Amino acid sequence: MNKLIHPDDALKTINSVKTRPLTELVKLKDAVHRIMPDAVTGSMDQPPFDKASMDGWGWNAGPSEQMPSGPLKEREKLGAGYSTDKPVHAGECVHIMTGAPTPPGVSRIQRVEWSLSNNGYISFTKPEHGDNIIKRGENSKKGELLLSPRLLHAQDIAILASDGHSHVRVSVKPRVALLSTGTELKEPGMALKQADIYDSNRYQLMTQLSAFPCIVADYGIVKDDYKETVKSLKLAMEENSLVILSGGVSMGEYDYGPKALKELGVKEVFHGVAVKPGKPTYYGTKGACHVLGLPGNPVSVFINTEVFVKALLAALSGLEHQASIIPTVASQSISRGKTDRVEFLPVAIDDKGCFPVPYGGSSAIQALGKAAGFVRLEIGQSEIRAGSICHVRLIR
Repeated sequence: MNKLIHPDDALKTINSVKTRPLTELVKLKDAVHRIMPDAVTGSMDQPPFDKASMDGWGWNAGPSEQMPSGPLKEREKLGAGYSTDKPVHAGECVHIMTGAPTPPGVSRIQRVEWSLSNNGYISFTKPEHGDNIIKRGENSKKGELLLSPRLLHAQDIAILASDGHSHVRVSVKPRVALLSTGTELKEPGMALKQADIYDSNRYQLMTQLSAFPCIVADYGIVKDDYKETVKSLKLAMEENSLVILSGGVSMGEYDYGPKALKELGVKEVFHGVAVKPGKPTYYGTKGACHVLGLPGNPVSVFINTEVFVKALLAALSGLEHQASIIPTVASQSISRGKTDRVEFLPVAIDDKGCFPVPYGGSSAIQALGKAAGFVRLEIGQSEIRAGSICHVRLIR
């Protein structure tokens, strides 16, 4: 293993992956949780006309006139979807509904609650402080940036729909291969022998990546056999743009991953990160295929997937991944022993702030059942003191 790379430098290397993803045009209703790699500019003003922001009476007010001098004659009723080019003159008003275009001459709208109707004439009971009109282009103007490249959520779909888009161009989902290494691994539900354990990493990865726009392919468990490791990796690399290897990348006698990848012509970018957990993490490339080798302990797999795997998947789709990180108060001290690496420690959150959960190290996946996220301690930092502000990387 080479000299350890700082995790920020490792992430910078991953984010620097410059690739123009293949794209496809999909229906707007199918675009949620897909990556839109290109910015979209508005095709029209929003709103496309001056419109009423509430139900009321539209009238022709002078420059500083908040209340008319007397009752106004009601002329007609305008609902959303209806318009008129007939001007509203002084002394007149129209009954206008929320969302309806304002006719020429209407400069103010008086809400229904602050008015009285009497034999076709309308009197106002108190003045409005604003005009209650949403001006054309007030929300956004034609040609302005509407949406930057992003992972699309429901609100983004609504913005695209309001601009008239029936389809949107998104990145083609990258194919991701998952392999777990270890003769001791068995599928959940199988009978265990004395030295066996269940493989949780593949199932964790399958579901951890399920919310990300990718196609996950399960290549199963690879025994601690060099030829089988080469064969499985070769097939996975031929069929996928990203291969994730769980276990087999450290310095043990049966950690065949790096040697097998070298034989297959993979160029090592880094092997060894100054992060805890996750020190043996490996990253390499061959042509358009990328390989991430993760340590075998499940918390290491989880954290490194959040930090590195999702970042690489986003880069392959033309986007820089943004983690969900929130500031909060440490309600209890969060401390550690060795400070030679950046460390992620699991924490829970309540109404008083965040606090550490019982955690026995990177094999203790059970700790994540109580954790809301992770705090990060920098190299040389032994403690986050109670009462100080820290930043929690959310996982729920």
